[in-house]
Amino acid sequence: MQLTQLEIKGFKSFGDKITINFNDGVTAIVGPNGCGKSNVVDAIRWVLGEQSTRMLRSEKMENIIFNGTKTRKPSNLAEVSLTFDNTKNILPTDFTKVTITRKLYRSGESEYRLNDVQCRLKDITDLFLDTGIGSDSYSIIELKMIDEIIANKDNSRRALFEEASGISKYKLRKKQTFNKLKDTEADLSRVEDLLFEIEKNLKTLENQAKKAERYYRLKEQYKTLSLSLASYRIIGFRESLTKLEDKEQLHSLESSGINTEISNLEAFLQKLKLENLNLEKNLSIQQKATNEFIAKIRTYESDKKLKNEQLRFLEDKKTRLSDELEKDQNQLNHVFYNQKRLNEEHLQESEILEKLRISTENQHQGIIELRLEQQKSKAALDTISLENNELQNQVYKLEKEIAILNIQKEALYQESSRNMADTESKETELNEFNKVITELKGKLESKQKEYIQNKELEDELERQIRRSTEHLKEQKEILNQESRKLDSKQNEYNLTKSMVDNLEGFPESIRFLKKNAGWTKQAPLFSDILFCREEYRIAIENYLEPVMNHYVVETQAEAVQAIQLLSDSSRGRANFFILDALNVAGQRPSVNTERKDLIPALEIIDTDAKYRPLCEMLLYNVYLLQSGEENELRSALPSEQVVILSKTGMFTKTRTGMSGGSVGLFEGKRIGRAKNLEKLSKEINSGETLIVKLKNSIAEEEIKLKDLIDSSQKDLLQESQLEINRLSNEYTSVKTKQEQYLAFIENSLNRKQDIEQKIASIGNELLASEPLLIELKVSKQIKQEQVLNDQQSYNELAESLNSKSALYNQENIRFHQQQNKVSGIEKDLEYRESQQKNLETRIGLNQAELEKTQAGIKETLQHADHSDEDLIAMYVQKEEFEAAVNEAEQSYYASRVQITEMEEKISLLRRNKEQAELISNELKDQKTAIKLELNALKERLSVEFDVDISVLLDEESYEQQTDSEQNIREKTERIKRQLDEFGAINPMAMEAYQEMNERYNFIQSQKKDLAEAKSSLLQTIKEIDDTAKEKFMAAFSDVRTHFIQVFRSLFNEEDSCDLVLADPSNPLESDIDIIARPKGKRPLSINQLSGGEKTLTATALLFSLYLLKPAPFCIFDEVDAPLDDTNIDKFNNIIREFSDQSQFIIVSHNKRTIASTDIIYGVTMAEQGVSRVVAVDIREVA
Repeated sequence: MQLTQLEIKGFKSFGDKITINFNDGVTAIVGPNGCGKSNVVDAIRWVLGEQSTRMLRSEKMENIIFNGTKTRKPSNLAEVSLTFDNTKNILPTDFTKVTITRKLYRSGESEYRLNDVQCRLKDITDLFLDTGIGSDSYSIIELKMIDEIIANKDNSRRALFEEASGISKYKLRKKQTFNKLKDTEADLSRVEDLLFEIEKNLKTLENQAKKAERYYRLKEQYKTLSLSLASYRIIGFRESLTKLEDKEQLHSLESSGINTEISNLEAFLQKLKLENLNLEKNLSIQQKATNEFIAKIRTYESDKKLKNEQLRFLEDKKTRLSDELEKDQNQLNHVFYNQKRLNEEHLQESEILEKLRISTENQHQGIIELRLEQQKSKAALDTISLENNELQNQVYKLEKEIAILNIQKEALYQESSRNMADTESKETELNEFNKVITELKGKLESKQKEYIQNKELEDELERQIRRSTEHLKEQKEILNQESRKLDSKQNEYNLTKSMVDNLEGFPESIRFLKKNAGWTKQAPLFSDILFCREEYRIAIENYLEPVMNHYVVETQAEAVQAIQLLSDSSRGRANFFILDALNVAGQRPSVNTERKDLIPALEIIDTDAKYRPLCEMLLYNVYLLQSGEENELRSALPSEQVVILSKTGMFTKTRTGMSGGSVGLFEGKRIGRAKNLEKLSKEINSGETLIVKLKNSIAEEEIKLKDLIDSSQKDLLQESQLEINRLSNEYTSVKTKQEQYLAFIENSLNRKQDIEQKIASIGNELLASEPLLIELKVSKQIKQEQVLNDQQSYNELAESLNSKSALYNQENIRFHQQQNKVSGIEKDLEYRESQQKNLETRIGLNQAELEKTQAGIKETLQHADHSDEDLIAMYVQKEEFEAAVNEAEQSYYASRVQITEMEEKISLLRRNKEQAELISNELKDQKTAIKLELNALKERLSVEFDVDISVLLDEESYEQQTDSEQNIREKTERIKRQLDEFGAINPMAMEAYQEMNERYNFIQSQKKDLAEAKSSLLQTIKEIDDTAKEKFMAAFSDVRTHFIQVFRSLFNEEDSCDLVLADPSNPLESDIDIIARPKGKRPLSINQLSGGEKTLTATALLFSLYLLKPAPFCIFDEVDAPLDDTNIDKFNNIIREFSDQSQFIIVSHNKRTIASTDIIYGVTMAEQGVSRVVAVDIREVA
């Protein structure tokens, strides 16, 4: 696999799109500081999935988007693409070219693309898993990472070893398994807590269920005896009832006929419903099968589309290979022709070269002889010319000095004039600047004052918006809380009302009196007149348990009436409190106790004033213990007359005894039900009113908040700030120019004085130099005539030499040209031979690849033909599925219509039946005293035992009676007393116990499953650890061997180094220590090495990892900075050695490193703030 291309657009300083192509070998990225070199590395790290802004040298991810310059707008998108050549199929994909792209929009949205198909970051991470490529792998190394490897910061060494050894995926799997294990352990803990809670309540429910079971067993015996007793009474009524039954027989037959017809119709209706249910199931099955088949067709179509894409790729590849073969064959023929032509030309040109060599050597000998004669003449001429030149130089020097002085004098005059003109011009402009500064200063102060006022208004508006938003949030939170409270109270109200209406937990006698209209006074139960806070209810209810079912009546007559009614109806017994009797009783003195932890029970109860004496009588000197239950349980009473109740209901303590134990689930629920209903009703009404108010308040607050947001003037404030900045910049610019002009005027005045002094000094020097110049010119004239005579003789010899030299040079040029021509022909021949070999090799490879491609096309076409036939067959089958669904729908809806018609017919028959029953009831109303007594007996049997009197009218049941009526009556009364003394029971205890027991068994099975899952996960973790440990130790051993070899190649063979596990017993978590002793040193720690030695040691470690698992490419970002020239060469040599296995991309300033690379990419900023890239191929330049 090879990195082939990097495309960057809008990333950091790369405002324009740039493309960097990577080839084999070593690539250097160079440029001055701040030009954006490291941004190239950041781009590669980012596109590979880097999420840490610290690693990208940014405070937040949005900062990586090109932020614009003075002349450019900011970019809205950062995009980086990285392309790999996957011809060796190292990446787990079928594509030979893989391009990953990452985009980030300024809005915060981002996306990843794989071959221009949108994907997830996980897809890219999985693609490069275990390949050595990643944003945090050893394929990208920065200088600071060298220090981190040396210092082992954040276990960086271990991370490198894990990546190289391939155990990263095992660590990931282990982490995922650990998370599952934690979830399983948490679930197991919750299940155990749940089981503990259920076990705690299950025992209480079991006891209550057993008590209820004993109660119902006694009640069943009581029922049997009572029915036997009632049968004796019914015998006397039988003859009378027979006459009435004859009259009712006619209506009964009519009603029976209707019932029979209804039963038949209902049976038929049930059959229709069953058929309809089967039709509905059939319709559901047909629809499911159709949907699954359609999904299968879509999958098949997707596979066919993928095969078409593969076929198009293979055909394009076949065309390209055919073109290349044809082109290479033509080029090879051309090479053969050129080789033949060059061999013939080489023979001819070699003969010409030999002739020219002989002629050149003869001419060269004559030139040497003439040149010796010329040299003698030249020596004499040089001597006289030297003397003449010396005089000439003196004249020139003096003339030059005089000319310079005159020029300087003239220049000073001109400079003085310009200086004066510039000074006058600057003074004029300075006056203009003073006016502009005054004007700008006024505008700036005005704008700043206006901005401050508007800013204060906007700040106040923002504070109001924040306050309004916070208040709105608080109001909504209050609304949610109140809604939850209201729902809770409504549920509690509904539950309590149901219990009050159904009289759950009360004896039959209580329910009889409540429902019987014969008792004219609806007296309350004692449990309903009393109310207290929930924290005290269990204690008060347990103490008052014997009297909780007592009725509270005004007078004794009311109690007598209720007792008489119960006696006549044989409905059990009831107890009564008589308020008149209590009102005449005197108030009992209370016992004083100074203990602060005891609260009088009368202080915590709430009742009406007329019931207060009753409560005072029952709760006289009763106290509730606030704390210290364990100590109080074992200590003595503060007074013999005091009764102490545990607040939690754990115990009750009196002078003569104690009671207590565990607290049941349903205790504390009976007291004050009616009072609690009234209180809950008021609280519900109050809560509903409060919720309406809160909703109105929230709506008003939202309107107010919207008005505040709409009134914001941030845009105007921003425009005002921009205007202030513009005026401030303009003021600063003009002020700077003013200061510059003042300094210029001052310098001009000083310069004027300097010029006047220099002009005077130059005038004095000119007066001294002019006489000396005249004297030197006369001496020069005499010497000049001698030079002319000697020069004429020399010129004649030189002319003769030049003539012969010209002939020789022409011949020599022809010789060298011919020699170069022959050499060129020889090099061309060598090139043609090399070209011939390359072309023949390439033709062979392309021919093999073409045959392979053609075979792939043939195989793909065969699959495509089969796919089309299968797809057509699937479309036909799809229509059959859809037809079956339509047929099932029609059958289903036809059945539904038939069911509706049958239900209407049954409803009509029920109305007829009700009419017949109404007539029968009118006949029953004609019955006299027999009917009243029989109805009374029937009502008692129905209310108390839920038994129809018709059972007792069966003659066979009478014949079965063997005991006398007196014995049966005595047994009945005895069992009745037992039932009355039994006390209250929990009627739902048996069902609750069964349900809770089933739930307990179910949770036990869940606990077993969770325990097995935990064991399985622990075994999986162990297997992962064993596999990872084996792979890591093998990799560590290989890397250690490679490290010693590479380290010694970078230092000396005698130097020692090693890699050591700090904890060999736990290699997967152990630190990895580096021992390095270069150049005979014995440092106590690797941190004591020099910067260059640390870099080379870290480099040795990295390359030892490459030897174990080479990364497809490696990036070094200024890693060579600490190295000297000698170590730079070692660093470059090892990179060159490894470049055959991996690509290397080096960001560097070092000239030696740059010179050793194959291709250089220069990063520049021709435009300020915008990076560009320029490529140079060193191999072509060389």
